[in-house]
Amino acid sequence: MPRLRAFVVGAFALYIAVEAVSLLVVRVAGGGAWATWIAFFFASTVIAAITVILFAPRLRRIDDLAIASRRLASGEFDGRVDVGDDEFAGLASSLNAAAESFGRTVGALTQERAQLEALLNASSDATVAVDTEGDVVYLNDAARHLFPTMGDDATGRPFIQVVRDHDLNELVIAAARSGERSVRVVAYGQAQRWLQATAVPIEGAGRWAALSVFHDLTEVRRMEGMRRDFISNVSHELRTPLAGIRAAAETLQEGALEDPEAAQEFLGHIQRETDRMTQLVEELLELSRIESGAAPMHFAQIDASALITDTVRRFGQQAERAGLTLVADVPAVPLSVIGDAERLERALGNLVANSLKFTPSGGSITLSANATDGEVAISVSDTGIGIDQQEQGRVFERFYKADRGRGGAGIGLGLAIVKHIALAHEGTVSVESRPGRGSTFTMRLPRR
Repeated sequence: MPRLRAFVVGAFALYIAVEAVSLLVVRVAGGGAWATWIAFFFASTVIAAITVILFAPRLRRIDDLAIASRRLASGEFDGRVDVGDDEFAGLASSLNAAAESFGRTVGALTQERAQLEALLNASSDATVAVDTEGDVVYLNDAARHLFPTMGDDATGRPFIQVVRDHDLNELVIAAARSGERSVRVVAYGQAQRWLQATAVPIEGAGRWAALSVFHDLTEVRRMEGMRRDFISNVSHELRTPLAGIRAAAETLQEGALEDPEAAQEFLGHIQRETDRMTQLVEELLELSRIESGAAPMHFAQIDASALITDTVRRFGQQAERAGLTLVADVPAVPLSVIGDAERLERALGNLVANSLKFTPSGGSITLSANATDGEVAISVSDTGIGIDQQEQGRVFERFYKADRGRGGAGIGLGLAIVKHIALAHEGTVSVESRPGRGSTFTMRLPRR
């Protein structure tokens, strides 16, 4: 800028000098007033022309600097100004340095925001930020999934309108307005999803007054319930045969051993109860191995029709003793499927055994197979007592018995094993039933 001031002073001095010379010429020539004005006009024109010629590049430089400043103010940090070697070089260099510094700062902030956004969206816990008025200012993808009413327009709306739960709203508002940090487990929605809600106040974060994190405990509680039910059911299933064995052993000790006929009866009872406990342990181990993937699966191409025919032959005498008709309805040509023959044979056997237990004498059981788009459906249909509609969704749970009154009708693991064998084959199993009209269990297995 000293150079600019020197230039202005020099231009003014030049103007005074030209004006003085013009007036001197007029005086020497003896000119009158008109000559004086002509000399003044001439001097002014010369000075103006010289000024325009000298100032034009500087005016363009000023325009360039003004444009660069406006771009910098609007957030365009990639533009640069030619520094040059004139009196504006320092200002141009400062603008370029400011643009580079702002660019680095904004780039770092953008990167940090993207990292924070990715971190919050990667979390399986729903995260919601609100301002002091209780309006949503941020939510991650998990929150949109957990609270379906949020949608894409949740930002800016009151939190109570988004979650529609007064307990959660009270928790978040207390953190935003009172600075109260709290953790609470809340049963949310009609489906009663258990959420662990944590609300913490935030200071110095702009509009973010409080951050809330919601951890879904529904599956954890369900697993805890299943664990409790499992322990209870195993204890119940073991208690009955153990009590029978103990009673038989005590009776034998009290003198029944002296009566050969009675001794044989009680020994037979001990053997039956021991077999029952052995079956329970074996099925529990098999179910555990299949669920954990520890059971080796030997996949090969097998014929579903032959599998059904062999099963009918294997259970033929048992069905005949029960007064039931057991038939196979399969295509005449082989129906190939990729699977573990031993596991599929066990699953089909469990389905047939289940039908034999719950089909009255004189009924029938039909095993069939047919191919659909990319899969083979293997079905076991009976004319038994059927299953109530509200119980059909639970028959594949371990230890679940649709008819609790039939205490000796099994231990409730057969259908659970069928389900997990089907899942191990990337297939499914389902049931269709009407009370008094029989049931149809169907395994659908991919043909690949």
